Amino acid sequence: MGAWSPIILGNDTSCEVRERFFELYDLGEEIEIIADIILEEQEENLQYDKTNVWLGLALATWECKVLTPEIFNKVKQIVDSKTDIEFHTELDADNDFLNKRQKVLEDFIKKISIEKEKARSRKKIPKQVESTYLDGMCLTYKNAEEKYIGIYLVKSEHYRFKGEITFYFMDFESVDIPNMNLYCKSKLYGLKELGEDWGNYEYQGNVVAINYEKNTKSDFYRFIPETLILIGQLNCLDIEKLSNNYEWGQMNLNDPKSVIESLETVRIKGKSENRLSNISLCELIEEIGINQILEINEKEKDNETHSNTFSKAGKKWWQKFFGSK
Repeated sequence: MGAWSPIILGNDTSCEVRERFFELYDLGEEIEIIADIILEEQEENLQYDKTNVWLGLALATWECKVLTPEIFNKVKQIVDSKTDIEFHTELDADNDFLNKRQKVLEDFIKKISIEKEKARSRKKIPKQVESTYLDGMCLTYKNAEEKYIGIYLVKSEHYRFKGEITFYFMDFESVDIPNMNLYCKSKLYGLKELGEDWGNYEYQGNVVAINYEKNTKSDFYRFIPETLILIGQLNCLDIEKLSNNYEWGQMNLNDPKSVIESLETVRIKGKSENRLSNISLCELIEEIGINQILEINEKEKDNETHSNTFSKAGKKWWQKFFGSK
């Protein structure tokens, strides 16, 4: 299956285009040239992922009440000709996904055919803030069957009033608390290598996101650390080489049980619908990782469990929540 979610923003490209449009819009850039800037920046994706470029652009312009007939007609042609469906068929999407995607596309055309009542207002660009969660962290939670499930943080992005962590599920279900060696050897569901026609993207994977807004930020930082246990940290992945598909679970951040139930629903679904990767997490990191871990002495490198493989920031995180080194 090529993507977990058939929604318009269920892939990196359309999200990237929409966010870039809003970024330029919020910076005060002239509306008339924003689309041209984005299309120029997306030149490579226009060759390999063009349907999602146009869908993301159409959504952003509609939200800002600047959707042009040219953009609308381009998107309508993509939907009517089923170009997008052909694209996802090439990504091994199953019939259930393809049917849902076509329905989403047809509903999308109906939606943007009607001018939005109020344009999205320009916003001040937020600045990122530090967080206790870092790219490359390996965490675990215990499910209802008393098994430990592993996750690896692909991206951790936080602002004053909102934030998000995105991660891969590991393939193990352990009766004992996992060690770093288990993470290193773990394979990923749905991860696959991309061909040369994908440009800079080398792999496509399925990530899960947990996010918060201003009113749920305190719940996130209070209850998520109680739910997700820090095991250690590996080098992070170069997200510029990843084309990730996203899945968001509905959960109450102030209820750890709800969080775990939601994560398990998404994990089990992904496990049943996707094949295991041909390479392990550490092999993936070796190929497209970014070296962010402090140098580890040779004794630690030879330790099979790698149980103390933390960056300096990771050790501070551990000490903050567990009170020891």
